[in-house]
Amino acid sequence: MIIIGVDYHPSDQYIAFVDKKTGECGERRLNHSDGEAAKFYRELAQRGVSVRVGMEATGYSRWFERLLAELGIEVWIGDAAEIKTKRVRKQKTDHNDARLLLKLLLENNFPRIRVPSPENRDLRQLVGTGIGWCRCGRGS
Repeated sequence: MIIIGVDYHPSDQYIAFVDKKTGECGERRLNHSDGEAAKFYRELAQRGVSVRVGMEATGYSRWFERLLAELGIEVWIGDAAEIKTKRVRKQKTDHNDARLLLKLLLENNFPRIRVPSPENRDLRQLVGTGIGWCRCGRGS
């Protein structure tokens, strides 16, 4: 299994990863706009290995979460406030954040929150805006 800690930003992401089978580990920055991030995860899925991605909750990552779900990659979303309390160093950098998320995943100490599937979120959004409801004028 490959475990990946992702410090996600709208334009890019910093990752720290380890392959538990081979021991290979590393860090990378992946750009979103040129498709580098999507290509990276698609290649992992094509290799047929199990992958778990852990990242902090953010409102800008829905496309990324959908991509990972489509590829069959497990996504864990963490409570950002609780993750913040686990930082040992006050210096916050993208690389340090990715390493921390990876460390929490490997230690089974990741503060995971329950997040609806991308399909369920889309449905909730439609219901919230009234789109998709029959407005036949018959009352309730």
